[in-house]
Amino acid sequence: MYYVYVAGYILLAAAMQLFTGNFPVSFLAFPLNIIFAAIWLFLLWILYKEYNNLRITRFLGSSKASVLSISLFIGGCLIIGLFPQLSEPEAKMRNGISASLGCYNFMTSWIFISILLLLLSNLAMITIHACRHRKQARWRFILNHAGLWLALFAGFLGSSDTRTLRVPLYKGEPTHEAFDMNGTSYYLDYDMELNSFAVEYYPNGRPSRFSANVRLGNENVLLEVNHPYSYRLGEDVYLTGYDITKGNESNYCILQVVKQPWKYVMVTGILMMLAGAVLLFINGAKAYDKLGLLCICSSIHLLMVGRSCICPSFIIEE
Repeated sequence: MYYVYVAGYILLAAAMQLFTGNFPVSFLAFPLNIIFAAIWLFLLWILYKEYNNLRITRFLGSSKASVLSISLFIGGCLIIGLFPQLSEPEAKMRNGISASLGCYNFMTSWIFISILLLLLSNLAMITIHACRHRKQARWRFILNHAGLWLALFAGFLGSSDTRTLRVPLYKGEPTHEAFDMNGTSYYLDYDMELNSFAVEYYPNGRPSRFSANVRLGNENVLLEVNHPYSYRLGEDVYLTGYDITKGNESNYCILQVVKQPWKYVMVTGILMMLAGAVLLFINGAKAYDKLGLLCICSSIHLLMVGRSCICPSFIIEE
């Protein structure tokens, strides 16, 4: 019967996706995501403490819920791997049932958000139970599961606070205006200026390395492609492009500013999982650890995929 309920839950999410499009992740920006998490965890705690005999409470804390949520989560990872993940405007240009179900921007689809909500609810329930009743390998279990919850929450529901901006930077022209992927203008609280630019080439004439000496606020820094500069906590600056027709004489470059306020919260969750993995290695794995390890590996892989969607690689602007 639980499988029928979960199937209905996913079908409801699919219907929401078909009729309303992708989940409005930007709605859950700070502080609403914090408020949502606090209310959600409080309700789960009340369910566990006061209504422990309800079927939904028993299900959310059961191994059946773990198997279902992990299987669905891995299925979501496969969809993300099989379909090119596009920006929201690009995804809207695609046609067909796969586009309608959000496969081209799956991490913000109703289907994936519902799977994530089920997995996080299961993780929260079994972590609460471990805190209150578990004696054997308690800290290993809590570190693995609470760390996974924290990393997933920060990586996905915290992504509404992530902002990716592009800055065209010219020599001798300070600016603090940046643009998002839709062309909307934003103003940074510091200015930037291009001081100099350099390109190195392979023997065949293709660029092998390019770098820019720029001023960020009161700092002069050397930016290189694929080497982000951490300007402030949770704010990284990337060099992504230049005028390829002029090479070393390029009088402009393209910078990308990625603001990730939840970056170190996600890193904290990953470090907690690593600490739990070390304890697992020292003490040996039990049967109940193996399913959790599979979910943790899949989650870390997906977190890295999600991070790569906003972190530029070698890009050359025409």
